[in-house]
Amino acid sequence: MKKFFLFRKEEVNASSVTASDSGKGLSVLALPADSLAFASADRGSVVLAFNSATKYEESNLTDGESIEKTTVKIPCETGKEVGLIESILSFISRDGGKSIMKFDAVDQTSTFSPISFDSQIEPKVHINPTKRFTGEPSTQTFIGSGGAVGVTVTSNVIADIDFGVAENKPLVDFNHEGLAGFSATAEITGWDNGGTGGASYDIASNVGAPGAVGARPNLGSSQKSASISPANHFVVPTVTVQNDYTIYMVLYGNSSGVSPVYSSADTQTLGPTLGSDAFFNSDGSVAKFRGQTIGNFSVRHDLKTGAPASTETSDTSNGTTAFKYFQFLGDSGLDVVSLVIRRDSSNNMYMYNSDGDVVGFIDAKTASSTLSTVKISNATDGRTDGDLVIERLGTVGSLNSAAYGAQMQLARFGVITKDIGSAACSKLATDLFNFYKV
Repeated sequence: MKKFFLFRKEEVNASSVTASDSGKGLSVLALPADSLAFASADRGSVVLAFNSATKYEESNLTDGESIEKTTVKIPCETGKEVGLIESILSFISRDGGKSIMKFDAVDQTSTFSPISFDSQIEPKVHINPTKRFTGEPSTQTFIGSGGAVGVTVTSNVIADIDFGVAENKPLVDFNHEGLAGFSATAEITGWDNGGTGGASYDIASNVGAPGAVGARPNLGSSQKSASISPANHFVVPTVTVQNDYTIYMVLYGNSSGVSPVYSSADTQTLGPTLGSDAFFNSDGSVAKFRGQTIGNFSVRHDLKTGAPASTETSDTSNGTTAFKYFQFLGDSGLDVVSLVIRRDSSNNMYMYNSDGDVVGFIDAKTASSTLSTVKISNATDGRTDGDLVIERLGTVGSLNSAAYGAQMQLARFGVITKDIGSAACSKLATDLFNFYKV
């Protein structure tokens, strides 16, 4: 009788994946017991490694790179690690009996008693190879040239962030390198685009006087950023994405809110947050908004005039992780925040935080996704479809009221004109955080 391991870390949800270098989004994993390569332990956990259990069978690797085995880290009562390994080995070698070894963190049940659910099960099915010397993942790819095999493709790194493959590189990327020409406290009169769209998307206009802020290690910032007060914002050459997309941003610790970071000139497009104390004109445009939104994910798109699609990030609905932004000016609890927003081909919306966790999910709401008996229009609340149109950074439209604005310190902002997928979004969020923190 063949035997299997069954691991359930979380409920299967809209952001679940079948492979992940970090393990984020890998909700359920089943593996044959005869693929077990070895078992080891550290204090409070047992690690199982498996042969031939990766997503891809073959890879072209450079010297010093390897595909890591699939691993599962199982929390265990401290001091009982060896006993758990022995119980697993006995189960595998025993003839007859049950055929499934179950580790279920959702129901908090397991075939073996020493299991602890004080921390998460951590399965990892690797997609990318690992650089053995540094332990970092590698995303290099290779092509043949003139009959030769193994010619390295040009790196897909922009401003120290590796986007993995060329098609995942951003159209626009406003980053620290584009601010190199501005000394600390100087007005930022332009912000060069580091993305594939080139100079056509360079920011050449502002309102007010957004200023440059140098790296401030004591506040947790490792790179130069732009300080955008309620009276300031940047005017962006129009960025339009019709279908799925990925947006990312990094904010530093003296931000008093992230509401909102981007918008269109007419305020129809906006995100990633807009609190319940926003005020709208009769045509649906935003009249006023207030910062300090600490647990909200809201988005709206072109031609939509109803209330934005919105969800709380401070709870665990839809299988998400509870998360809050900076709560007050000077709060040192979150010195760096990276956020990645994703819209998939079905118009579902997701937001990822610095840990790579999904902290917000909004179900698609479009004319085709609702019941035919429900009347839906551009004025319907909560629509998730429509073009993404970005023409402003740091405000909604041209609203500059100090009473209703939000102070922010923006270190990076980018737009990818496709959905790069859950695993890549999770990695991008953590890569941004790890680079921009001290």
